[in-house]
Amino acid sequence: MALPAGAFPLRIAGAKILAAGGSPVRLAGVNWGGAQQDEGVLYGLDRIARGDLIDRIAGPWRLNHARIPFAVGAIMNPDGTLKTAKAPAARLAKNTDLAGLTPWQILQQVIDDMTINRVKAGKDPLYAILNQHLLWPGWCCSGADANGLHYNANWPASAFFACWKLIAQRFKDNPYVGYDLHNEWRPARIGGATVTPTWGTGNPKTDARLCYQQAIDQIRAIDPDCLCFCEGLSYASDLTGWKAHPVGRGGVVASMHDYSWFHDAGQTQAAYEARMDARGGYLVTEGIAPLWVGEFGWNTDTPTATMHTGWPPQFLAWAAKRGLHWCWWELSATAVLGTEPSTNVVKVRPGQREAFSLAAGQDWGGSQTDVLGMLAPIMPPALPG
Repeated sequence: MALPAGAFPLRIAGAKILAAGGSPVRLAGVNWGGAQQDEGVLYGLDRIARGDLIDRIAGPWRLNHARIPFAVGAIMNPDGTLKTAKAPAARLAKNTDLAGLTPWQILQQVIDDMTINRVKAGKDPLYAILNQHLLWPGWCCSGADANGLHYNANWPASAFFACWKLIAQRFKDNPYVGYDLHNEWRPARIGGATVTPTWGTGNPKTDARLCYQQAIDQIRAIDPDCLCFCEGLSYASDLTGWKAHPVGRGGVVASMHDYSWFHDAGQTQAAYEARMDARGGYLVTEGIAPLWVGEFGWNTDTPTATMHTGWPPQFLAWAAKRGLHWCWWELSATAVLGTEPSTNVVKVRPGQREAFSLAAGQDWGGSQTDVLGMLAPIMPPALPG
């Protein structure tokens, strides 16, 4: 259910996200990718008018936010200077008013249209959570892409922090924007050696928690009321270090990802829930921090009966029991070019079917109603009043 403009800015109390008036809210959303891919442009702008797509997300799909993955390299160069190349016109065929803009300018316009421009039009905003998905644009994620930390051999940490400061400066007056600071911490090859992320060690080269606290301090100096979302280690599947070493800056939401391949086949519901609680669910049960599953999903081309067995119903039951916030991966019905950074292997080709999509058809005109029906038990209720 959409969140009204009066619910913002959101704030944190223990393990709850609260509206400005104090009522608990549940975030339920979808990932709108593309700005992290080779060309840096959101999916679908060549297939459907963005206003129609935003209306569908916030309307019949009853979702209240979209996570927007982006690559630092779609916005700026490693030295911190802005990219100036225009986005390919073909990627904007159904949104021609965006022609001639850079990917960063397009991203700004789409987020404004999701948020402040909807409010001006008398509609509820669609909360936007920007996610730094990659340094160099392309396909994500693997252990071979050298993008598992906030820097690599080609991208200094200074570019990561400079990009977040730029984004915070742009959206500091927009209360409907949050920041998911780094995607899926994982080992990366840097300078010929494998560097493995850590949590709470104090090592500036590896410590995810230290990176988060430094980024939040810089963002909050510009945008003090924003929420920041912080993913765990091991492809965002592990928040075990948070209890001893929390991200102690206030207004912070812990984030996990979950997919079927994170688990052993044939596990029981009890075993699944015990694992998930140990790796992150304890933050909710112990009242430590809100938990947002920023990515989860399954193949929407699968027969409906198959979706009701194995991991999907296990995840849904756990998410309902814990009252989790969540964001489905992925919105797009069709993919764009995606090349794996570092290896230069093409992983996704233009026009390829996106098997995890909530939209349907080459024209993006349909919706995956079976999946939306399965998500109904974890949809948020309307706010009181």
